[in-house]
Amino acid sequence: MTPNEKAKNIIHSASGAAGAVALSPIPFTDATLLVPIQVTMITSLFKAYDQKVMEGAVRGAVWAVAATSFGRGVVGNALKFIPGIGTTTGAAISMATAVGLTEAIGWAIVNELESGEKVTPGDITGIIMKAAKTFKLPKKQ
Repeated sequence: MTPNEKAKNIIHSASGAAGAVALSPIPFTDATLLVPIQVTMITSLFKAYDQKVMEGAVRGAVWAVAATSFGRGVVGNALKFIPGIGTTTGAAISMATAVGLTEAIGWAIVNELESGEKVTPGDITGIIMKAAKTFKLPKKQ
């Protein structure tokens, strides 16, 4: 299996797990569970491309980005406080955000790893931050 094939499996598995976590009806619980999923995804991607990375550096980068992009999850999580339709709508928004953002981060890391240049722990924060800033949920047609 090529590194890119491994990466595809890693990213899709992590995105599926992120989506499942985001479906939690309990408001604001997903961030603490999403970070370990994304950390595992990123460290696994580095392994797939035979590069080493310290898990602590990845964890710090993911938490830093999570803290600065907190607002993206506020709407979905706030809706979860409303019983019934709010819980369902909030979970759907949270799930779409978690899946899409995890995919965006994963493929941004892969693009850097495939560039042929060594990706340093300092690069990781910038890569994740750029993916988070450019990520947008699809608009309704």
